Amino acid sequence: MTLPDEAKQNLEDAIDDWLLRFDEIAESESEFLKRIGIEPTLESLLSYTAGILDSIVGGYIHSLYDRGMTEEEDAELIELLKGKIPEFKRKFKAFLCEE
Repeated sequence: MTLPDEAKQNLEDAIDDWLLRFDEIAESESEFLKRIGIEPTLESLLSYTAGILDSIVGGYIHSLYDRGMTEEEDAELIELLKGKIPEFKRKFKAFLCEE
């Protein structure tokens, strides 16, 4: 079973919005991580972002179908996210002044 089209569209919309408002969202993420005692490094920000995006899709599937993601859906999500990680990594490096 592959990801439902609606779930993929929600993910793409969330990523597009995230990238449009990147600095604002990165600042918010960074501040949140600091408040819970986690240093906002490149890896922690990438992990936090990936977790949120995974939750968006998983929550959508849970609310729509009342189930968790299948292995196939999870694998498809991972591939989609892997394709976006380089762009997020580049933007987070610039945000953290690592470039």
